[in-house]
Amino acid sequence: MGTGDRDGPRRSSTRDSLVASCTNLLNGLLNAALLAFSAHHGQTDEIATYVAVSAALALVAIAVAGGSPLLYISGDAEQRRAVRSQWVFVTVPCMMLGTVAIGSFYSRSGYGWPAMLSIALVAIGNHHANFQLADLARELRFVSIAVAACGCKVPALVMVALGGQLSSALLTAAVIQFLAAEAFLGRRSWLRPRFLAELSPRHAFSAFRMNRHLFTYSIAEYWGARMTAVLLSLLVTPQVMGAFGAVLSVYQAQASVLTAALRVSLVGRVRHRQGLGDAGNGRQGEVVAIAGAVTITVVSILAAPWIVDDLLRLPPDGPALWLILLAAALPFMTIVRAVTLNQIGDASYRQATRIMVLNAALITPVALAAVPLAGATGAASATLAAEVLTGAVLGLALLRRQGRLSAVFLGPAGGGLPAVPASEPAPPGKISTSSGPGVFRG
Repeated sequence: MGTGDRDGPRRSSTRDSLVASCTNLLNGLLNAALLAFSAHHGQTDEIATYVAVSAALALVAIAVAGGSPLLYISGDAEQRRAVRSQWVFVTVPCMMLGTVAIGSFYSRSGYGWPAMLSIALVAIGNHHANFQLADLARELRFVSIAVAACGCKVPALVMVALGGQLSSALLTAAVIQFLAAEAFLGRRSWLRPRFLAELSPRHAFSAFRMNRHLFTYSIAEYWGARMTAVLLSLLVTPQVMGAFGAVLSVYQAQASVLTAALRVSLVGRVRHRQGLGDAGNGRQGEVVAIAGAVTITVVSILAAPWIVDDLLRLPPDGPALWLILLAAALPFMTIVRAVTLNQIGDASYRQATRIMVLNAALITPVALAAVPLAGATGAASATLAAEVLTGAVLGLALLRRQGRLSAVFLGPAGGGLPAVPASEPAPPGKISTSSGPGVFRG
C-alpha cells in the first residue's frame, strides 16, 4: 500500500474527528445559550428538574436494558434487531413507569409535574436518539448527525429567548431531532414497515443475554458520571440544584466535544473489526481530543467568572469555583475515556469495564464525604478527584507494564489486549448516553 493510500484513511479520520468535535462544540454552545436564557428568565427550577429527572431515568434505562445502546453501535444485524425489540417492548414501558415513581418522589421536594413529564419525554427521546445517531455513525455520516443534533436546537432557543419554558422547548427539540434523524436514515428508518415487522418480545428478551457483559460497564459509567448530581439533588433545594445543574451542563457539553473526537476512532476500530471497511485507525482522534481538553480547561478557568455571571447569570458565590473544578477534570477524563473506548472498539470490554468500575469506586467515598459537607462544591471536587485518581492509576499501569496493575487494567504485558473467545458475542463500541449529542446533553 502506498503512502497516498495510507494518508487517505488518516485524513478521513482526522476530518471526521473534527466534524464530530465541531458538532458537539456547536451543540454545547447552543445548550449554553439555552441555559443562559433560562437562567436569565429565572427558570433555575426547570434546569434542576432536567438534571434530576434525566439522571434518575438514565438509571432506569440502564437497569432494564443494560448495555443495549453499546451493543447497538457494533453489533450484527441480529443483535441490533434484538435491541430494537427490547427498546419497544421493555425499555420504553419501564421508563414510563419510572417517570411516575420518580415524579412522585421529586414532587415532594417542590418539583412541578408538567416540567417533569416534559423532561421525561425528552430523556426517552435522547435515549432513542442514541440508536438513530449510531445508525448514522456506522455509515460515517457525521454531517447528517450534525444537522440532526444541532438543527433541532434553533427553534428551542427561539422559544426560550421569547420567554417559553425550558422543558417545553426541549420537548420540541426532541421531536424535531427524531423526525430529522428518521428522514436521514431513509430506508433504515425505525418506522419502516420491515423493521416494525421484525419486532417481537422473543427478540427483546434475547437482548438481555447478548448484552450481559456490558451491564457492569454501563452501571459503572452511570455511577461515575451521575451519582454526585443525584446525591446532591437529595440534599439541596431546587434553586441550588438548578445553579449546579447549569454549571454541570456546561461541563457535560465540554466533555461531549472531546468524546466526539474519540468516537470517530471507536467507529473506525469497530468497522475494521467487522470487515466493514477502514475509517482510519490512527491516533488523530486522541490527539484532537487531548489537545482540545487542555485548551478548553485553560479557557474555562480564565473565563469562569464571565461564564457564570454574564452568560448564565448565576449567583456570584460558588458557581465559578464549581466550573473551575469541573474544567480541571477534563484532560484526565479525556485520557481515561480514550483508553476505555479504544478497548471497547477492539473488543476488550473486560478491561474497559475494570477501568470504569475503578472510576466509580473512587468517586463514591469522595462524594459521600464531600457532598454532605460542602454541597455543590463537594460534588464538583469529587468529580475532579475521581478522574485524576483514575488517570493516575492508568498512568502508573503504563509505566509498569510488567507489573500487576498492567495485567489487571490493561491486559497482559508485552502484547496486545487479551482476545475475546469466539463463543462470546462481539462486544460493542460506544456512543454514550452521557456523551452523545442529544437534544440537551453533554
